Order: sequence, then structure tokens, then C-alpha cells
Amino acid sequence: MSAANDIARLRRSGPRESPSRLKVVGDVPPDLANNIDENGSLVTVDPADWIVCFVPGLRRQWWHRFVHHRHKHVFAMRPTGTGSWLLVEPWWTRMMVTILPPADAVRFLRWGATGDILRVREAVPGKASQIRGWSNCAVLSAFLLGRSSWAWTPHGLYRQLVREKSTRRENVQQLLVDQFTKVVGHHSSNALSVSADQLSLPLRELLVIIGRNLLETMMTPSLLEVCYTAILEADRYPDATQAYAQHGPTPAIAVLTKILAKAKQAGEIDLADCEAGARQFLGMLHGNVHLEAVLQLGEIPTLSEIDLRARTAVRLFLDGAAPNKTAIIAPQKEIEHAQ
Repeated sequence: MSAANDIARLRRSGPRESPSRLKVVGDVPPDLANNIDENGSLVTVDPADWIVCFVPGLRRQWWHRFVHHRHKHVFAMRPTGTGSWLLVEPWWTRMMVTILPPADAVRFLRWGATGDILRVREAVPGKASQIRGWSNCAVLSAFLLGRSSWAWTPHGLYRQLVREKSTRRENVQQLLVDQFTKVVGHHSSNALSVSADQLSLPLRELLVIIGRNLLETMMTPSLLEVCYTAILEADRYPDATQAYAQHGPTPAIAVLTKILAKAKQAGEIDLADCEAGARQFLGMLHGNVHLEAVLQLGEIPTLSEIDLRARTAVRLFLDGAAPNKTAIIAPQKEIEHAQ
């Protein structure tokens, strides 16, 4: 899911005018002029939470002596459902609005942690005004949040926002835990969802389906970025890395363990430890291809390459776990190609 889709998911169509009330405004097409909501907008978007960071400056400026020692600048961020972040940072020369991958977003969040981080619900349609005049970072941030404010400094806006009952203080680790849990959990549940018809398939076919789904999910660009960030920030934010593991590999191992235990009970395989077998199978799927994708050392495998890798991993795994001990090893060239 892209950031655009994540935002579009919140949209609702505005009320339509009856034919008798249709109006034309200037050169605006009638279908637009007559399809706005009660706030004058073409789309209705639910209020969202912004992560507002009040921070010290990265470089010394002459005017820093006149403002709060930790609140010299303010910017706002918002997580998306894909692991990326929407950043709105008022510069002296322009308003920077961009999408950040999670690793870059952490850099801004770490900057936010040197000051204060607040979670603030934006006001829709808002009570801000465009007649404020000088538009510094505090004024523009207040306008972004739809706040009626006469604060001219980041600290002034900070004091106004902390007085609101709905405002919450945040820390970087919990923000990452929440986002990793949401993003990884969503992808993991989709990859591991198996229909009743599929559960009735022979073990080999079922494992191929699950293996292919897991590999396709692992190679999703947004998940690769989250995985890279979890590895990169493991020492600094261990709870976030643990959240990635709990909602990624751990559920996959649990599902595979149940499937293997059922097959063992039916006499299809001979495994002393089904959980260890599930970990081994997942490792065979991963190989080096996942790490190389995370580190951007090679091309993302195509769907046909993913299918071949899943089938090869299943063949090697099941031949090694066959109860009759007669292993059938795949041709060496096919194994090397899959790896």
C-alpha cells in the first residue's frame, strides 16, 4: 500500500447537490463546484494525529539567544500505513513536505527527542487564519494544525498545545513500536492467511503456497525498509526491533509449527521438534536473498524466481523430513539457481 493509498483510504465523497441547486462558479466545472463538502473541500478527510517536534537548532543562529533553549524550531510528522513518514518542516526559504523512509524518519525523531515530542490532533476544518503576517515555523505549524494562535515562537506554540487535554507526550521508541507493530502485523497476517480449501491440500502444496506468500511479503519494499531500520536501530531502540520480530518471523514460525505438527500426527513427516523444523524451513526460504534485498546488494527476485525458490525449499525440507528416510535431493543446478 502506498502513502497515497493510505491517505485516500480516509477520504469520503462530499455531499452532492440536487439538480435544482446546481451552481457554476467562474470557470470551475459544475461537477466540481457542486460536489464540495460543508467545509468547502472537494474531499472530506478525517482529522489525523501529528507528531509535533519542538527542537533545538542544528546550527547556531544569531536569534537563538532570544528563544527557549530547547524549543528553537518546530516541525511535524505523521506515520503512514506503509512504514514511511510524512514530514512537514518549515524552512526559512520554503516549506519542505516529503515522504521519508523509516530509517530517515528516525533521524528526525531522534532530533525531536532532544527537545519535546507531542501528539496533537489536527482541527478540521480548523480555526487558523492566513492574516498572521510573518510566517515562521511556529506560525506555519499552528496553521497546519488548524489552531487559532498568536504564538510567534516554537515555545509559545508548545505551551499552547500542552494545555490542550487531548495532547499527549511521545517518545521515539514507542512511536516506532506502534508503527512496526501496525505495518509488520498487517503484512504478516495477509501472508499467513490460508483458506479452508488450501488447508486441505497435500502438505507439499500447502507449504509451497505459504512459502511463496512469505517470500513475496518479505520482498515488499516497505517491509524491507522497516527491517533495515529495525536492524540499524537495534541497540538504540531494542523494543522496536523486538516488535518487528514479534509481528514478523514469530507468527510465521507459529503457523508453520502447527501445520508441521498436524502433518507429523498424520504420519506424513518425521520431525523430533516441529518448531525447530519451522525455523529451519523459514531459514531455507530466507537464505541470503532476504539479507541482500534489505542491504540493497542485488535485484529483488521476480515472481518466477520466488516461486522456484519456494518449491526448492519445500522439496529439500520435506525430503529431509520424510518418514521413510529416502531423501530425494533436487538437482544441484536448480538449488544454486534458487539461492
